[in-house]
Amino acid sequence: MKDYFKYFDKGTFVLLLLLSLIGIVLIFSAGFPLKESNYLKQIVWLFVSLAGFFVVFALKIDFVFRHALTAYLGLLAILALQIVAGRISAGTKSWFRLGVVGMQFSEFVKIPLALFLAKTLVRFQDINWKTFILLILLVAGPVFLIVLQPDLGVSFILCSLIPITILLKKIRPMILITSLILALLCGAVGWNSVLKNYQRNRIVSFLNPSKYKTSIGYQIIQSKIAIGSGGLSGKGYLKGSQSQYQFLPARHTDFIISVIGEELGFISIAVLLFIFFLVFYRQFRFNFQSDEEFYFIYLFNGLILFQFLINVAMAIGLFPVLGISLPFVSYGGSSLLSFYLGEAIIFRIKINNYLT
Repeated sequence: MKDYFKYFDKGTFVLLLLLSLIGIVLIFSAGFPLKESNYLKQIVWLFVSLAGFFVVFALKIDFVFRHALTAYLGLLAILALQIVAGRISAGTKSWFRLGVVGMQFSEFVKIPLALFLAKTLVRFQDINWKTFILLILLVAGPVFLIVLQPDLGVSFILCSLIPITILLKKIRPMILITSLILALLCGAVGWNSVLKNYQRNRIVSFLNPSKYKTSIGYQIIQSKIAIGSGGLSGKGYLKGSQSQYQFLPARHTDFIISVIGEELGFISIAVLLFIFFLVFYRQFRFNFQSDEEFYFIYLFNGLILFQFLINVAMAIGLFPVLGISLPFVSYGGSSLLSFYLGEAIIFRIKINNYLT
């Protein structure tokens, strides 16, 4: 136990905790005028996430990798069950009620999926057609079920594992060219056959939000106003007009960074981005013992980095609004818990370098 504490990456853990605490402070502000209790729920979820973190941290890495496929298939079964028998909440079947607690199981798929992808990549020298099709099928399974719920945000984030995988391995040029053509064709089919009108409108509106300023472009415009009006130092905590007067929709989830921009200013946004930079820097740079561990670290942290970049781009109007939260900061218990569980595996991998 003494060695566990000695080699535990306390610096990165403090940074993750700091992001979560900043999130709670911002969630309180986002719900302040309505006296919402979301910040209290997020505090409870933070304690649950920390408990889950240390439970997973105590597991042996071999055990975690060995049971990745079981966890992956189990979560697929739950997602399928939600499609068939789930209750519609807020227009989707994303939530599964466990008593008074709502769980979004799609958030947890990213962990076993990254683990199993890491195990799969070890078996191949490069990405040939057989490997490529296998990787596509592994990602497409949960993505297909999550799209049916429908939840575009989580399914889009899971898709990011495919380009990350390609960056980690050599891929034959013909496979890359063919896959890009297929991706365009699938995009065209999905646009016409899968996406609903409101989902297509969200994508179209980001190109010219002013044209739809009273309807589908409203969120982007309000987010830009919030960030721009904050200036360098902000209007002051609990003093943001867009946040406090509820002009800014989804301010405690997808647009939490707009709240900090309006109330605490660009300097505070820069500090928040710097904390994220430190986390990624520390989590990507260390010696690993096996290829499996290397691939998982890059896949899982790469997914978090991708989600972080998309959320920021979404808030400043450079990407369509897809319902993507800011990791560790935005309101959402399932999201917070899943990130801490995945990071716990990485923290355990780090400590194994010194214990063996």
